Amino acid sequence: MIGRYFDYNSTTPLDPRVCRIITESLDIYGNPSSAHGPGQQARLAIQSARQHAAALLHGDPEELYFTSGGSESNNWVLKGYLSQWVGTPVHVITSVIEHPSIKETLRHWSHDGGGKVTYVPVDAEGFISSQAVIDAIRPETKLISIMLANNEIGAIQPVREIAQIAKSRGIFIHTDAVQAVGKMPIHVRELGVDSLSFSIHKLYGPKGVGGLYVHSAYKLEPLIHGGGQERGMRSGTENVLSLLGAAEACRVAMLDMERTQAKLLWCKRLLVEKLHALAPGLKINGSLDAERTLANTVNLFIPGIRGEALAAYLDHRYGIAVSVGSACSSNHEKKLSYVLQEMGLDEADIRSSLRISMGKFTDEVDIHYLVESIESALTHFHQLMPT
Repeated sequence: MIGRYFDYNSTTPLDPRVCRIITESLDIYGNPSSAHGPGQQARLAIQSARQHAAALLHGDPEELYFTSGGSESNNWVLKGYLSQWVGTPVHVITSVIEHPSIKETLRHWSHDGGGKVTYVPVDAEGFISSQAVIDAIRPETKLISIMLANNEIGAIQPVREIAQIAKSRGIFIHTDAVQAVGKMPIHVRELGVDSLSFSIHKLYGPKGVGGLYVHSAYKLEPLIHGGGQERGMRSGTENVLSLLGAAEACRVAMLDMERTQAKLLWCKRLLVEKLHALAPGLKINGSLDAERTLANTVNLFIPGIRGEALAAYLDHRYGIAVSVGSACSSNHEKKLSYVLQEMGLDEADIRSSLRISMGKFTDEVDIHYLVESIESALTHFHQLMPT
């Protein structure tokens, strides 16, 4: 049941309007590179998808490339931009809480190419200081990559300020906006970034589709050579059906965003209020500032209760899906959340932490069901504890 799903930051269910577009388009089978009618029908569908995705970002369709998702987009922009400085001293700045597709890519790049990376810290609420970025800049700094919103705690970073700093120094600025696109208004020009990555499955569209915005002033090394698709930058026959779904997901995101975010902010306040009443010792990881955090994300811990055990109990007993951290990080068993570690939490508090992320299908009934289920779970765990 969708109403029992509280792991929207991991992935989202398909919006019914997206499902309808995909199923109604099953007869679009042509190769977009072909000159005949079926091929041109598919080509027009891709053009429409690019226009809808660009509109969501308030950007130029000619500056948008489709990829398989956020991880590919992040890999491509870092490798594709930094490749021009092979053999010369290069310095990159990023943060300690970036997604693994940023951190691991830079780790491999610095190991193989000899480049240097500075990881700026975050404060106790998970925010990056623009001053810390300024302090990290060196004469050889060529790229800064700072995520727009964090997937675990929902912290929205001061990317606009950091972009202004980067541009004043002639430094390329990238933002991983996978958790932000569709959840908050984004104007790429106003944001001031040179590139931005996003993923369609985070905004109620199909998996396997993402995008990379790159300012027209820059050209990356092509990701895949061959057939010339994506203006020669990413060859391979396009996944037309998924791109049609992506177009509809972007269109729907623009229509629903304001209403959905207002509802989610209300749900978030209700959830936090009820959980505090239920468990007075409960602590919020990060900030609850509505201006600086995603409306859908609550990361918390209840001292003495293992987050992993609570998540498993809610799943098996009540069919509720929550998370103990990032889905990508969860693939590495037994590792503590590096985001919460960098915020200064100790091991016990991290192991007690839980991430609840809501979405457009979440409503008041779902919040009450979740709180009642957590109350039952806490009673169960307290009964098992030695007196």
